[in-house]
Amino acid sequence: MGIFDLLKSDSDKNPSIDLTDFKFLSDDHTRIQNGQSTNANNKGAWRGIRVKTSNNKTFYVTMYNMNENHPVWGDNIQMAEKQMKMLEETDSKIILRGFGNDIMGSSFADYGLTLHKFNGNINKVSIHMYDRNVDIIYVKAENNDQKKKLDNYSNTDSFEDFMRKFQSMSMSEKMQIASQTDAFNNQGANAYRNDNIELAIENFEKALKIMPINDDALINLARCYTMLGEYEKTFEPLNKLYRLNSNNRNKIIAYSLLMHLLEDFDSDGGAVSPSTLINYIKAKYNISTNDDEIKSIIRRINEPYNRDILVYMIGGGFGFGMGSGGSPYMTSDGTIKSVISDEIEDVLNWD
Repeated sequence: MGIFDLLKSDSDKNPSIDLTDFKFLSDDHTRIQNGQSTNANNKGAWRGIRVKTSNNKTFYVTMYNMNENHPVWGDNIQMAEKQMKMLEETDSKIILRGFGNDIMGSSFADYGLTLHKFNGNINKVSIHMYDRNVDIIYVKAENNDQKKKLDNYSNTDSFEDFMRKFQSMSMSEKMQIASQTDAFNNQGANAYRNDNIELAIENFEKALKIMPINDDALINLARCYTMLGEYEKTFEPLNKLYRLNSNNRNKIIAYSLLMHLLEDFDSDGGAVSPSTLINYIKAKYNISTNDDEIKSIIRRINEPYNRDILVYMIGGGFGFGMGSGGSPYMTSDGTIKSVISDEIEDVLNWD
C-alpha cells in the first residue's frame, strides 16, 4: 500500500460532474516531468480517457490510444484500469487518486487524475504518475469518428472486464447478480410475448447493465431487433454471444446470410455474393468462414422445409451479375420474403 492510501478522501461527497461513464477525447497533450515541459509536438496524438463508477465511491480510470495498438500488448489500452477515490472538488477541478493494489501488488496510489472544469464542463484532464514525478495534461477535442471508436472500445472493455471479474467472484456474489439480472430478463420476456417490444428492449438492456454476460438477455435483445427489422442493431448482442461461446458461430453465419437476403429482396427474391457475405462476417464478428461452410449452413436452413428455400450453384458459376464474388446464394423461385423473415427469427433458436 502506498503512503497516500492512508490519507482520508472526500469520498462522502458526490462529484458535480456525472462520472457514471464519463468519456473524454483529446488530440493534444503536454508532458511535464520534474516540473519541466517537454518540447514534443503531440498534436494529432488522439487519446480517450474513461472514468466510470457505480456508487461515486470508487472510480475506475482507463486511457486508450486512439491512433494505434500497444506494440507489446496488442491492444489499444494506453493505461490499464486504475481504481481511485475522490480526494477533493473545487470550483475548478475534481481530484482523484488511486488506492489499493493491482493483482501484481503494485500500488494504484502511484496514479492520479484531475478533471479541470470550465463553465461546468471538463476542458482538460491531467494524468499524474507520482512515482515518476510526471504529469500529462490532455486538452479536449471533438471528432465524431473518434467518439464512435471510444464508445466501441469502452463497450468491449466493459464486457471483457466483467467476464474477468465475474470469474473471480464468490458464489454468493454470482447468485445475487444472477437473481437481479434474471428478474429484468423475465420481465422483458413477458413484454415480448405481449408484443410490447419497446418495453422488452428496455428490460433486456437493464438486465445487461447488471450482468453484461447474460446470454439469455443478449439473445432476447437480438430477437427484439429482429422482430422490428432493425437487423444492424443485432450486431452487438450477437458479437458478444460469440465471444462468450464460439458454438454460436453457425447461428451468426446463418443470421448474416438471411439478413443480407432480406435487405436485398426484390421482385426476383434475394441474393448475396460469397465475397460480400464472407467479408461482412469477418469485419463484424472476426469470424473467418468460406463458401463450403456457408453452403453447409444453407443445407441446414433448408432442412425443416419440404423444398429448398435457399439455393446456390454447385461448383461455382458465372456470378449472375454479382461481379467477381462468385456464384450467389439466393432465395429459390417461389420463396417469399415472409418465409425468410420467419427463418431469420428461427435461426436465433439454433443450439
